[in-house]
Amino acid sequence: MLNQLFDWLLSFYEHINPFVIIREYQQGLLLRLGEFKKVLNKGLHFKIPFIDEVMLQHVVLTTLNLSAQSLYTKDKCNIVVKAVIKYKISDIKVFLLEVFDSVDAIGDVTQGIIKNIIMEKTFEECLSSEIDNIITKKVRVECKKWGVEIAQVTLSDIAPIKTIRLINESTNLQLN
Repeated sequence: MLNQLFDWLLSFYEHINPFVIIREYQQGLLLRLGEFKKVLNKGLHFKIPFIDEVMLQHVVLTTLNLSAQSLYTKDKCNIVVKAVIKYKISDIKVFLLEVFDSVDAIGDVTQGIIKNIIMEKTFEECLSSEIDNIITKKVRVECKKWGVEIAQVTLSDIAPIKTIRLINESTNLQLN
């Protein structure tokens, strides 16, 4: 209960505090009564208590680890692929106000592009260093419209896998 009281007091202080500090690695959006007013860069900024809200976001280079994907190559090889995306925010207004859950959108579109490219290549072609550049170029084009600058997409793990299916004999009922 004491934690909830402390959280409420901290939240109340943030609403009545007329100043906000934007750090070197951040940008902010000033919303007045819920409507976009302006982008805030590093430094000390004034806001009207209870009227203005500031949304802060880190805009420096960030990495996003994608979960493993099981895919088939052109030559029917079943492989597992993991990737890492290096990106930074280039347009904070678009990133925060025009895309819901931008980070999730970056991951989803990247996994889709990886799937499409891997399925067009043989396993040997997937092992070349050029595949990272092909993926990066396509992801860069897609994510630019969301205010994101993609630095690099790297396939961190790529390996063939064998599918093993176990069949439980007890589930096969025979009617006599």
